[in-house]
Amino acid sequence: MSGRVRGQMEESQSGKSVLIFREKGVDVKMAVDMVSLSCDKIVKEIILCSSDSDLQPAIKEAKDRGVSCVYLGFEVNPNKGISYTTDRTILIRNSEVLEFEKINQLL
Repeated sequence: MSGRVRGQMEESQSGKSVLIFREKGVDVKMAVDMVSLSCDKIVKEIILCSSDSDLQPAIKEAKDRGVSCVYLGFEVNPNKGISYTTDRTILIRNSEVLEFEKINQLL
């Protein structure tokens, strides 16, 4: 576990102040983990569930060390840079999320 969630007051489109929560430090920890696990040969494949472009150097380093990298993102807003950097891209559709939610409610 790493990073922190911090609240920040921001002005909304309606002009009202709203509290927005943002994560800080998580991308750095993910990059460190990707590189260190690749260097130590602990992983053979990384499935990256983030669209943060800052992770591209870590992806490249992991790939240079023989680790396969898969980008798992959402179809509505994929990160093309990460898509090009990784070995494979899997995009989840909104309809798939909604279908999963329906099934989950039945259980």
